[in-house]
Amino acid sequence: MAMEPAAPAQYVLITQCLQNDFFLNLDCQLSLPDSAVSKLLLDSESGASLHTEGHRRVLSESELRRSPLARFLDATVGSRTRGHGDGVLHLINIRDWHVPGETYDLERRQYGAHCEADTWGAAYVDGLTDLLAPDERAPADGEGGWGGKLHVHHVRSNTLFDFQHSAGGRPDLREPAPLTTLLDGLLGDGRQETTHVAVVGVLTDIKVQLLLTGIRSRYDVRQLVVSDALTASRTLERHLTALDFCQRVLRTEVMIGLAELARFLGSRPDDDRLSRGGDEEFVGYSSYIQDKQGILSYEDARMRDYRIQTSERLRRTQHTVGFASKFLLGLGTCLLASALVLSLVGVFLPGRIGWQSPAVLGALGVGQIVTLFFTRPVRSVQDALAEETIYRMILESRSLKVALARFHITTATALRRHDDVNGQSDALARQLEILEKIDTADFERLKQLGVTPRAESSGTGRPRRRIRSQVS
Repeated sequence: MAMEPAAPAQYVLITQCLQNDFFLNLDCQLSLPDSAVSKLLLDSESGASLHTEGHRRVLSESELRRSPLARFLDATVGSRTRGHGDGVLHLINIRDWHVPGETYDLERRQYGAHCEADTWGAAYVDGLTDLLAPDERAPADGEGGWGGKLHVHHVRSNTLFDFQHSAGGRPDLREPAPLTTLLDGLLGDGRQETTHVAVVGVLTDIKVQLLLTGIRSRYDVRQLVVSDALTASRTLERHLTALDFCQRVLRTEVMIGLAELARFLGSRPDDDRLSRGGDEEFVGYSSYIQDKQGILSYEDARMRDYRIQTSERLRRTQHTVGFASKFLLGLGTCLLASALVLSLVGVFLPGRIGWQSPAVLGALGVGQIVTLFFTRPVRSVQDALAEETIYRMILESRSLKVALARFHITTATALRRHDDVNGQSDALARQLEILEKIDTADFERLKQLGVTPRAESSGTGRPRRRIRSQVS
């Protein structure tokens, strides 16, 4: 039997929210921080920095053309317009595009006003329009304008999940979104083996992650890639957490190098600088999520130990107080009974026992019951509960302070791999010094409760806690 010829390769590049509001508009609540904007729009080797005019970031055309994002788009989209590259590249530009309505009001209350229809903020990033929308200047001759090598699709999305569509009210699940219709035609034709899909853009932890979730859940795409160097979020931690989710849960490849990503899309880049990605690569933080989860789980375990310790201590105190109460009640009852017996003996055998002995025993019995049972044990219980409350508050305060300290000293930057061993050692020393100060303050408070550190022996130098429970 004659084998059917293999389908030609098909490449899909999806850009997410490459718009002015996210990169250049400082008034937008969703605007990326300088570090994230510089990662995509500035050449790290040129020494250039971001400039602002009023409430907008401004980049010169020469600076922008040397940026990683511009070089990558030129190596993929630009090369196709020049007739180079393998197969067909489908460029899908997804833009947030909001018109007044219930759906936008819900999103605006949570994320602030952004990407309102027909505004500067909703337009493509200034200086990149010719690469993101080359169809506006496409030649008239040739299939698709460039010999069939490039097809450009513009998708406007007015919901967080691009596979949903809203006409102004709540999303209508019965009406397919424009992105759904487009990808059904590109990815739903059984060409899983020959279709390569790559995603770049922002925000990694919201729009990009939801987009990849939709693609993975709707289509059988074997080659699905997200770029580390060309995605960004509001914080580095959010960016890394989202990439970790995409890699582990969605089985999406996180690709680092720009040249590798361009070749994945069928291009043959000749720009040597494309071989270098951003300064902060996902591979350098590959163990960050596990490290931080380990630290947080350790803190949870210590907090459970604190609860078990304090609960057991309170149980022992209540048991001791209960035993003392029963003993005092029994002793007082015995004394009263003895006084009653002696009084009866004195009545039936006058002259044998004086009235003094029954009176003294009766007074002692009443005193034990009234004074000891109703005063000291009750006060002991109150003192034990108050001490236990303070003790637990100190332990919980310590857990909170340590958690806050670890939140600051276990950021992605602090946990990244360091080439400078001495610098890393100095950072660790400063972190340990902070925790030592926290321990000193906590031990001073614990001394007031009778919990004091004591060396086990003169040779070990290891502190040990000694609990002294005082119950009157």
